[in-house]
Amino acid sequence: MIRRVVVTLAGPVVSVLLALLVTTLFLTFGGYSASSAYETMWNYGIEPASLVSTVNNAVPLYLAGVAAAFALRMGLFNIGVDGQYRVAALAGAVVAAQLPLPLYLRLPITLLVCCLVGALWALVPALLKVYRGVSEVITSILMNAIATTVVAILLAHVFRDGGGQNTGTAIIDESGAMPVLIDLGIGNRTSVSGFLVVAIVVGILFYLLQYRTVFGFTLQVAARSPEAAESAGIKVNRRIIWAMLGSGAIAGLIGMPHVLGVAFRFDGTLPTDLMFTGLAAALLGRSHPIGMAFGALVLAFVERSSQVLGLVHLPTEVGSVFMAVILLSSAVGYWLTERADQRIALMNALRKRRRSAGAAGGTPPAPPAPPSATTGMEAAR
Repeated sequence: MIRRVVVTLAGPVVSVLLALLVTTLFLTFGGYSASSAYETMWNYGIEPASLVSTVNNAVPLYLAGVAAAFALRMGLFNIGVDGQYRVAALAGAVVAAQLPLPLYLRLPITLLVCCLVGALWALVPALLKVYRGVSEVITSILMNAIATTVVAILLAHVFRDGGGQNTGTAIIDESGAMPVLIDLGIGNRTSVSGFLVVAIVVGILFYLLQYRTVFGFTLQVAARSPEAAESAGIKVNRRIIWAMLGSGAIAGLIGMPHVLGVAFRFDGTLPTDLMFTGLAAALLGRSHPIGMAFGALVLAFVERSSQVLGLVHLPTEVGSVFMAVILLSSAVGYWLTERADQRIALMNALRKRRRSAGAAGGTPPAPPAPPSATTGMEAAR
């Protein structure tokens, strides 16, 4: 148990340390003081407004991480998360603005529509992989480009509200917006969004489904050995489709914190490229709900605290460098910790074998000696 906890924590720790090392070298070789940059970021990041912003910004990153992890558990890379949440956000904004229902009905329906649209957009790469053997990485990337075009056309010619330079949907009133969860009341933008509850519920459901059900177990079996899974009666192709559908459904919620809690419409201010940051959170948290929450908070804190560096004549790219290195170093951290875990497991197995042999009154068999030169010459004769 202790070894598992240590190995689980070692990967994220190694990733963060590598990211700090590379970021420090970036600042040092650029002629800046790394200690001053980190001190400035920390002091700004722990302010109440910054902490609230960190929590709110971590919510879509966490949802993106869970969406990525849902596919990763099946050995799939859903690179189409960006397109899925963009299309779903447009559909959710239209439903939230036009559905004539009270909040307690309109909000759940809006979220369900977003999940459905995101899942349907992820269904195309899943079907192409199952029936044509096309990599989901390629098809999901292409679906991102298609989503950008489709959303632009629909926003310009179908769902556009207002004239002139207005390129957004209709405004969402209070009956369709996400309520505030906590309001600190100390200034602007110090309210924690109610989407924090949604993220917690998604994390709990992800944990129960992936770690406490037969479905989650069969996903891991199908990912590690498709042939063994098929021989055991597990339909691998069906698991691929369900994994992509689940990933797309969660991805459909990523853009809604901005639509229902910030802009109150779908417009050009919707954040993009959240997929790679969410993937970094998933890798940093080893695809575990609690670990991904930690990863999302770390990345959101760095993103928020690095914004102040420009005011003190320090490069604001520190946050981008840190998050990019996190994404790369997560794989290195995995590799190092997995190697260490295998080595420790092998050593423990050898020690247990020696103890059992000693308790039986014998000695463990010695490994065969390598053949000598004389033995080889005699064998040749």
